[in-house]
Amino acid sequence: MLRRLGALVLAAVFVTACSAHEDSVLYRADYPQYESADALYDKANLVVEARIVGAPRYLEEKVEAPDPAETDPALNPNAGAPAGVAAQPEAPPTVITVYTAQVVQVFKGQAQVGQSIEVKELGGSFEGVTYEEEHTTPMTQDGGYILFLETYPDSPAALLNPVQAKYPLDTSSNPAPLPENTLKVTRAELETMS
Repeated sequence: MLRRLGALVLAAVFVTACSAHEDSVLYRADYPQYESADALYDKANLVVEARIVGAPRYLEEKVEAPDPAETDPALNPNAGAPAGVAAQPEAPPTVITVYTAQVVQVFKGQAQVGQSIEVKELGGSFEGVTYEEEHTTPMTQDGGYILFLETYPDSPAALLNPVQAKYPLDTSSNPAPLPENTLKVTRAELETMS
């Protein structure tokens, strides 16, 4: 399922709390960047206005089989070395938050008004540890959003980018970009795109 976290390339860099008991983990990930709202819209296969309902659930993604580049001596000089030499620090688990979003309006894709869809993001709280992605602003229960998503037949939908693909709705129900997002989009533009 990690391969289906959207267009995310998870960096091999993790920062953990310095105490003996880890209280938080910071993920650093590299996401595709979009030059315009049109490019974001074109890449998404589902664009909706949705309201987050219910409490989120947290999942620990299972690690896939080792990459041959790590275990093949021809590709990795440390492969086959004594355990102390070849040992790398164990990476923290990949924790995913899954939100239930009720569709209010469809701008693109296969969804119906009133339908509930699942949307996942990197990070969350799992077994007493907080896992955070440095660019993600968690969605809030009962919050309204415009979401640019990639969907999958057997996994929750994923945001194309945690900053550029999520627009909280302001008090007038207009999409407002997150602070780090320079791409602005209006309801009228979304209607024109669709």
